Parts: sequence; C-alpha cells; structure tokens
Amino acid sequence: MEKLRIVFVAMVAFVLVLEGVHGICNVSNDGLMECKPCIQNDNPTDAPTKACCAALESADFKCLCKYKDSYVLKTMDINSTRAMELPQLCSIPNAPVSCKSVKRGTPSN
Repeated sequence: MEKLRIVFVAMVAFVLVLEGVHGICNVSNDGLMECKPCIQNDNPTDAPTKACCAALESADFKCLCKYKDSYVLKTMDINSTRAMELPQLCSIPNAPVSCKSVKRGTPSN
C-alpha cells in the first residue's frame, strides 16, 4: 500500500510539473508562486502581493474550483480556504465569492 501511495504522489508531482510549465487555469506558474506565500499553511503572509493579484486577473475560476479540494493542494502545503479568499482580497471584479457560485465543469488550462 505504501508503494502505491509513493507512486501516486510521484505521478501527481509529474503532472504538476507538466502543467506548471504553462501554468494552470490561465494563471502562469510564476503567478501561482507569487500567490503561494499568502495561501500556504505554515506562516502565511497577511495579504497577496500586487503580482499575485495581477496573475489572478485572467484566471479561469471555474477551472480553479476543480482543484479546491484536491489532494494536490495538500501536498503543496496550500490552504484551499485561504486560496478561495484571494479574488476578494485582490478586489477582482466579477470574481466568484465561492466555488458554489461557479458552475462545475471540466478544468481547462
């Protein structure tokens, strides 16, 4: 069972690397990294940077919501609750208040 878990985590990491080359959900890899300090579980910063907010301006929130409860976020030490607060903290117009207000669909990169 432990071997299966290791293989799964390795596969997830590989997919993240492939997706991270171009970013995810219309957010560049650099943009995602700009946002990480305020959404990480350990010692998060109080507010997102201007660069983080700029990266989220073109985000596909429908796509991002598909990752909200993902095991991937947990492995990357990302607090999904804090991540869902970013659009409001960045004052992004027309951003959803929650994933419940976003119609579910297939993620798109």
